[in-house]
Amino acid sequence: MKKILLIMMVAMLCAATANAQIKFGAKAGVNLSTLTDADDAELKFGFHVGGFAEFTLSDRIALQPELLYSTQGADAEGDNSLSLGYINVPVLLKVNIVEGLSAEVGPQVGFLLSSKAKSGVVSVSIKDYTKSLDVSAVIGLSYTFAEKFVVSARYGLGFTTVYKQELVNDAKPKNSVMQVSFGYKF
Repeated sequence: MKKILLIMMVAMLCAATANAQIKFGAKAGVNLSTLTDADDAELKFGFHVGGFAEFTLSDRIALQPELLYSTQGADAEGDNSLSLGYINVPVLLKVNIVEGLSAEVGPQVGFLLSSKAKSGVVSVSIKDYTKSLDVSAVIGLSYTFAEKFVVSARYGLGFTTVYKQELVNDAKPKNSVMQVSFGYKF
């Protein structure tokens, strides 16, 4: 039964996108990230860069999958920090509110590439202690101008904990990332 439902969903998605107009683009921007449920976590500056495809389904609705490299994590007191590098794959439903302005919402899966803890000048890999998969929800706004340029702001809240085991104080920190991007549609 599950296989039949999956096949039906794929068929409906293919049918819906068969007549869709497809645009490709590139984007880059800054991240402000931290960890939820972590008392000493402070904002950490990072960046993201990658590409996207926009499948226009109607005058008001589009589907936008992306492939982004994103640096995330958190800073803490005393020159301590956690640096996480992900390949993020958000799949966003875009709804045009008014000409050029769209709301975006959807899931995001992140694949961990690197995980480092820094204390002072010492930096060590902690990839063995961090989860390799991050699942988040993303919500944001984007504005397209001059038909090719896009400015967007979005927030991503993680559902999965960053670490493989609970911390000493039973905290379960999750990613929290605000992104501001500039993009170009080809």
